[in-house]
Amino acid sequence: MTTLDARARFDAWTDALVARLAQRPEVLGLVLLGSGAERARLDEWSDHDFYLVVEPDVAERYRQDLSWLPEGPDIVLSPRETGHGLKVVLADGHVMEFAVASLEDVATFAAHHWRVVHDTGPVTSVLEACAARTAHEIAARPAPDLPRAAGLFCSLLLIGVGRARRGELVAANAHVRMYALGELLDLVGALVPADPAALRDGLDPRRRVEDTFPGVGARIGAALDQPVEDCARALLGIAEDVVAPRLPQWPAAGATTVRRTLGWA
Repeated sequence: MTTLDARARFDAWTDALVARLAQRPEVLGLVLLGSGAERARLDEWSDHDFYLVVEPDVAERYRQDLSWLPEGPDIVLSPRETGHGLKVVLADGHVMEFAVASLEDVATFAAHHWRVVHDTGPVTSVLEACAARTAHEIAARPAPDLPRAAGLFCSLLLIGVGRARRGELVAANAHVRMYALGELLDLVGALVPADPAALRDGLDPRRRVEDTFPGVGARIGAALDQPVEDCARALLGIAEDVVAPRLPQWPAAGATTVRRTLGWA
């Protein structure tokens, strides 16, 4: 499917949803999030992420009775994810992630990339206030403790490879590909210059690493394709190449110990 076809399909489904909801007086608005709002990154894998804003007394009914969705393929999955939200999968693989909430509840939600496609009056102004608050919260986030992250990264690699050599491959992969990787991504995000043209995700800075940090992201992706010990060794090499020169408190002795202990020296 081409990007143009994917966008046309996405827009047709959005239009069908708006048409159904606009006839319901208890529906106050529909707000698209993610790639539905940031259309430059719409593709065939884009989900429909949205806030459905309704009167308070019908919100739970709209979460449980999904007959307001456009007619089409059957719903095959609809797990409740939060108090307000669900993930819904249709038989054709179309995914929706949405929250159904009152206007008062939506006023407390985060909003980074958003686009109002149906509004009976108050929704846009509430989302503007949400976006301003969210931007302030993002800007006020405390900087990560980088020496701590570097120390945890090296420690987790050593523990993870030890688990692998013991035969605990599930735990090993969790340590290397989840826990250690998370610390590395925090270090890269704080220290490596980002591509100014990248579409960054303020709510989840670990998204779109390949676009934001093209060279480093490609190396990390290649490392993750390798067996767990090879992956760990490659991640340490990446950190030594791109993090250590930018971090005066890089735990060089610790990294050397990891290499020596595992026979990587």
